[in-house]
Amino acid sequence: MISFAWLRDFAHQAAVWQLALAIIVAFGGLYVSMAGIALWLTRRLLPQAGIGAIIDRRPLRPAQVKGEIGRSLISIAIFAAYGVLTIAADRAGWISIRWWESAGRFMVDLTIMTLWNEIHFYACHRFLHLPWWYRRVHIVHHQSVVPTPFSTYSFHWCEAALLSSVMILLLLVMPLGIGTVLLFPAISLALNSIGHMNYAIFPHKLSSAIPAACRRHTMHHGRVHGNFGFYLPWLDALLHTRIANHEPPETPP
Repeated sequence: MISFAWLRDFAHQAAVWQLALAIIVAFGGLYVSMAGIALWLTRRLLPQAGIGAIIDRRPLRPAQVKGEIGRSLISIAIFAAYGVLTIAADRAGWISIRWWESAGRFMVDLTIMTLWNEIHFYACHRFLHLPWWYRRVHIVHHQSVVPTPFSTYSFHWCEAALLSSVMILLLLVMPLGIGTVLLFPAISLALNSIGHMNYAIFPHKLSSAIPAACRRHTMHHGRVHGNFGFYLPWLDALLHTRIANHEPPETPP
């Protein structure tokens, strides 16, 4: 068992601005590094190695990446606000973060958090595709018809606030270890970056296979309706929202 009492002391004694700054720097660094790694993999390393292929070859909108980065900075600020709220709730005793970690509890927490994230994301995503919410909120994300690694956090502020509630909602009903609280956002961002990198590492896999998550989400951006899941294909299959075709819309070479 590993104690993180030193981190608890900092979190409970730091000023709000210190917490917000630390979380913004962490999320911002993760966002930039994940996007950079995804671009390097999909535009340099993998093509040169003859592995995989770009899924949707249509050109990006003018200034698309610039807009994605600008909106992502707002989303990161909202995520930081949720992080500060989570620490404040732990200070007040409304939720319980375990400031120690063991391998067994970490794996249990991470599994529960992963499955809850799939349910939460699917429910929020289906909700955001209701006509009123899609036209006024979710359309911002779908301006990236062809996704890029920078579109991962490119949300309307309302969507960012809705999606980033995932961890604190689970903490309201069960405690989580600090390992999951710290590492799951990084894991989530990594998986989300994979979903938006517009590159099939396993092009011969059916879209219903777990490794085909990027193709599923690229199809969602191109066709809008269907494939509402986060990374796993199971809820779309169970609730009959899977896009049946195995390829995205036909695109020029």
